[in-house]
Amino acid sequence: MPQKLETHTHWEDSDQRLHEEKELPATEAKQGHMGRRVLAVLIIALALTAIVWALAELWSSYEAAHTAPLTAALDQTPAPSPPVQGYSQSY
Repeated sequence: MPQKLETHTHWEDSDQRLHEEKELPATEAKQGHMGRRVLAVLIIALALTAIVWALAELWSSYEAAHTAPLTAALDQTPAPSPPVQGYSQSY
């Protein structure tokens, strides 16, 4: 059953005109209803975010596993041998 909307008029000093305003019930004043479509979009967006995150984690762990041994092998340089202690011959 539609409700009767109350109408108010008032004089606006800023533009020197008479304005008419209608009072709406709270349910009619809302922009939209929170329905199944909104919920579906939010759930799908959350699921896609989780999938992308999981793929990024897998890719980064794959890259770390394949590049770590290569860089470790390149960084290994032979340690300098310590000087020999003992007699030295000087001529």
